[in-house]
Amino acid sequence: MNRIFTKVLIILMVPWVSFAQTFGKLELGLTEGGEEPALPIIVSIPLEKPVSADEYVVGPGDKLTINILTSESLTIPLIVTPTGDLIIPSVGVISVAGNTLTKMIKRVRSFVNEQAYPNAKVTLVLTELRTFLIQVIGAVGQPGFVEINPATRLGVLIQFAGGFHQFAREFDITIRSISGEVQKVDFLQFILHGDLEHNPTFQEGDKLIIPFGDVEKEGVVIRGAVTGIGYDIIAPSETLEHFLWRKAKFRENADLESVTITRQKNGKEEHLQIQPERFSSVILKPGDTIDILRERGISVNGFVQVPGSFQFFPGFTAADYINMAGGNTMEGNPNRVLIRHLDGSSNRGQDILVKRGDVIVVPRNLKSS
Repeated sequence: MNRIFTKVLIILMVPWVSFAQTFGKLELGLTEGGEEPALPIIVSIPLEKPVSADEYVVGPGDKLTINILTSESLTIPLIVTPTGDLIIPSVGVISVAGNTLTKMIKRVRSFVNEQAYPNAKVTLVLTELRTFLIQVIGAVGQPGFVEINPATRLGVLIQFAGGFHQFAREFDITIRSISGEVQKVDFLQFILHGDLEHNPTFQEGDKLIIPFGDVEKEGVVIRGAVTGIGYDIIAPSETLEHFLWRKAKFRENADLESVTITRQKNGKEEHLQIQPERFSSVILKPGDTIDILRERGISVNGFVQVPGSFQFFPGFTAADYINMAGGNTMEGNPNRVLIRHLDGSSNRGQDILVKRGDVIVVPRNLKSS
């Protein structure tokens, strides 16, 4: 009898080798053309802390090990079936899905004692977390289904889905459960303050929905001495400080002593030079263009072909920088160019020598206004 049981136990344990090798990993399936990739893309899913037995809810695919100590010690690997049952050899079948780990352990102990081993000491441990698919809809790099485990948080799930699209409303995320319950998440609160309520975990059947923002009504542009320049969606009443915290990755030559915001006001362009002490009080508005200068570089704005930030070259005039910006547009008038200095003073003229941190503005030609 013992030999037969040993052989059965070995057969049960063999499939676990391959399962253990892929535990906590995401393997993507077919390519866009429908062919299998030569090598699967594998992403690790680490745990941030030990699983809480009082909070963890058991489900299909969870792997456990049971030890039944009588005159002999029986150690058997188990897996929760797709129907939520646990099949314990020589004992029977018990439904466990939907119970916390603590409650399930108590139920299994009682079940084993009542059904087969009255005086046995029963120990049950969770050895591997199950994985399941979550549907991700909307503004991410790769919308679709993503494989995660119950401990995977929103931020990691977004990474698996290709990251946020640049037009994503990261502050207006919806999680819809299989029962229809809706949870609203402002992921920016986690980024800025570490609030885990806004970086939640998931259960089977959840759907993650990230809406696209309206570029005209919610978009700003960042450019200059930063990586990832381009459009981004801002949250309501978001400050320049918060936006830079979450969005900007500054280059080595970035100069934060002089950040320029260009915005439309009453049909005209307004150029604001923002010092660091004002970052937290300046509220961004849709349509703003944020220029991060290069080491007290030069910002060229207004009616030029390629407005933006440029490196400072000693001895260059306003005309030189206008040429670096592609020259003026048909509507621009370089003869009325305005140069704003860091000390608040200003000059007009193409032949003015430009200083570090200056902002050059080419205004509209009066004939076209």
